[in-house]
Amino acid sequence: MKKYPEVKLEKCWIQDSITEDVVQWTNSFGKYLQTNQNGTRPLTTSQIRKFFGELKRIQASPEKFKEEIPLLKAKLAYAVGRDHDKRGKPKSKIKEFYEELATGIDSIRNDINNRDKDLIRFVKIVESIVAFHKYHGGKDN
Repeated sequence: MKKYPEVKLEKCWIQDSITEDVVQWTNSFGKYLQTNQNGTRPLTTSQIRKFFGELKRIQASPEKFKEEIPLLKAKLAYAVGRDHDKRGKPKSKIKEFYEELATGIDSIRNDINNRDKDLIRFVKIVESIVAFHKYHGGKDN
């Protein structure tokens, strides 16, 4: 069974196929994101939804917004940069969310034959993370 954090998001999940192992990984990652650990609060639903909304907008018209796919990393990086207390310590698990999804974003190929399929798989993986985050108690704090 593939679990986070021992296993990280793999490029082949975006470029090849989604298997039961991927679903198990998204379950473990969604659960991790909603847990309170070492003084770091869980990722909030609104943090996830901001990214997810942008991702769905791109998915609705991938050819039109193809140049915005790599910029998704910048949007997440901005959220990471904003998520620190006065001492510089992270408040939530947005950095872990960024690190995993950046791998997925980088895995989306740019050629038209593969981009749409890769984007669809990436969206499905993010949807699964969102669903399991909510299932395991994720909410707004």
